[in-house]
Amino acid sequence: MKNFFLICLVLLVSSVAYAGDIRVSVSEVKDNRTTGQFFAGLELKLKVMGDVVGDAKGLKLKITKAVDDTGRDLIKTEEGKQDFAKPDEYNVGQAEVEVKLKNPSRKASVIQELTGEVILFVPKKDANATAATKNFMAKTGKALDNKALKTAKVSVTVLTKKQFDEIKEQKKKEAKEKEGAVAKEFGEALVQAFSSMFGSMMEVGENSVILNIKDPESKVIAIEFTDEDGKKIRNTSSMTMGEVRVYEFENQMSEKAQMTIFVATPKALIKTPVKLHDIALP
Repeated sequence: MKNFFLICLVLLVSSVAYAGDIRVSVSEVKDNRTTGQFFAGLELKLKVMGDVVGDAKGLKLKITKAVDDTGRDLIKTEEGKQDFAKPDEYNVGQAEVEVKLKNPSRKASVIQELTGEVILFVPKKDANATAATKNFMAKTGKALDNKALKTAKVSVTVLTKKQFDEIKEQKKKEAKEKEGAVAKEFGEALVQAFSSMFGSMMEVGENSVILNIKDPESKVIAIEFTDEDGKKIRNTSSMTMGEVRVYEFENQMSEKAQMTIFVATPKALIKTPVKLHDIALP
């Protein structure tokens, strides 16, 4: 069967849901209706607004029901863990979250119903949700001693470049041992491409902050850095490789800087139901 491939973008101002002081609206619909297994699906961008969003360090949307006007179930059951999205720094009280759904029916003209809940992480609701460490760059090589981190069962170790390189070499060794089996299943060319990409991603600069984070319950929501005067230090980029996170900065981090790790706790999570109707499809 000849594939039918369609990509459409629709900006919407309708389909608005209110819950408490939270307002949710659809800002964009990307419809990829195809009979092929690649690129198929429906992607929505939802704008979440409200005063409490300005206090949030992260938010996500959990969908429990999504059906089009033919009755087709659009929920993707195979979707993995969803990370918390960051609120808009430049428009306080606003945030955007993405929702990925299955292909609607070709006959469908609207998403008849989209139901779920917005989960906001508001650390000021619980003192145990904030783990601040002053002079953290002077505390390399062993897990930070912090009550909030211990309560959340999270271990964070600041690594030097030398310590990081030792971990990298160990990971390369482990990957090398598995290459034979991978090559047999996927082919030598793919293994070489992966190895090249893996190697390039593992490089760190002189201004890097390297963290080894053991977080079995995925409770770390956000990490921020501030100077000794409390001014936020913005990283230029970041990358994650297993338990290792690397943050790149324009300048070398001062030993007097502070790192604040925000961890999810029941008291800091605000859950608000949301229901949208008749979201137009392209």
